[in-house]
Amino acid sequence: MTQMVTAVAAVSGEIRRRKADPPAFPSPFTRHPSPVTRHLSTVTLPFLFCLILLVLAPAALRAADDFLFSGPSPARNFQPIQFIFLHFPFERAATVGDGVLGFNVESAEANVIATSQGVVESTLKFETNRTVFGLRYGLAPHWEVGLDVPFISRFGGALDPFIDEVEYIFDAGNRERDIYPNNSFGDFTVKKGDVTLFDGEKTTFALGDLWTSLKYDFAPLPDWPLLVAVRAAIKAPSGRESNVTGSGSPDFGLGLAADYRVFSRLMTYLNMNVVFPVGPITPAQLSLHPIFSQSFAAELALTKHLSALLHQAVYTSPMHGNHTRLLDGEPVEIGLGLNCAWSEALLFQFLAIDNVSPVEPAADFTVMLSMKTRIEL
Repeated sequence: MTQMVTAVAAVSGEIRRRKADPPAFPSPFTRHPSPVTRHLSTVTLPFLFCLILLVLAPAALRAADDFLFSGPSPARNFQPIQFIFLHFPFERAATVGDGVLGFNVESAEANVIATSQGVVESTLKFETNRTVFGLRYGLAPHWEVGLDVPFISRFGGALDPFIDEVEYIFDAGNRERDIYPNNSFGDFTVKKGDVTLFDGEKTTFALGDLWTSLKYDFAPLPDWPLLVAVRAAIKAPSGRESNVTGSGSPDFGLGLAADYRVFSRLMTYLNMNVVFPVGPITPAQLSLHPIFSQSFAAELALTKHLSALLHQAVYTSPMHGNHTRLLDGEPVEIGLGLNCAWSEALLFQFLAIDNVSPVEPAADFTVMLSMKTRIEL
């Protein structure tokens, strides 16, 4: 019995020692997807979507109007530096309708942990919440204007224990998590040489960069269950560059959206966008490239009001030439969620998103809740 107690105490002491005395320069254990996985995420799904449009007969769907679809989730698995740029929310092509006022609120909780050494030295360990309040108004048939106002918070969070357990089950742990206590605000600093690029602090509901948008939808093939929309947006520098809640400059973007009903229970969505951020930014005068993004989602109706959502997205970073994934990487993400259409005018969404690319350029994990409603004026 004494030997058993001694063994248990030794194991417990070793666990405490590892948490209390982490290595000074840990070797990040990042998840590297196989070439097959990256190809499926970045190439196959969009081309499969286009193939469906060309091959499947639309006549099979004309009588199927029983299910209520909520559309894709607007959020993505962004790390906090990406928040300062304009990113179109992932949304359906359909506008709200002439004379209709739509309101939506989304709250995305992202767990962030990433460090790097070398040309760029960085430490990011915290959780960030981005809550966006949005308005949409139907100016005329097929035309819609919008306004989105984001608020950003950063704190210790609550998702660390859950992520630790899931990563342990799938043997996909991140050794950087051993450095800090769970649910703690560690740091938010990024330096290039002697120049500080980003230095964020704990923040409660700070205003980010808001944006306005314009959308026009149309049916290019009247006999097909296909709807396409053209989108444009302008971001205003309403956030604080000093606290990494804004870029300090406007951004401009153009995009395409498409909705296609494959069969009675399955709706698919595709968004493709390009954003032109205005630079340079930070004291290091970082120049910026255009941001290209692609998002695909499939919504499967389980009942009339409840549906399951598969979400995939990839986007480029506007920053380049920094020799670190944290700033230059191109994240790839996969999400799973549930949509609940209480009625045609009241929709709820839940989505969990994880990156399938290395962890540095994206958040480690994001959960999102959203609500959409609309009224006729």
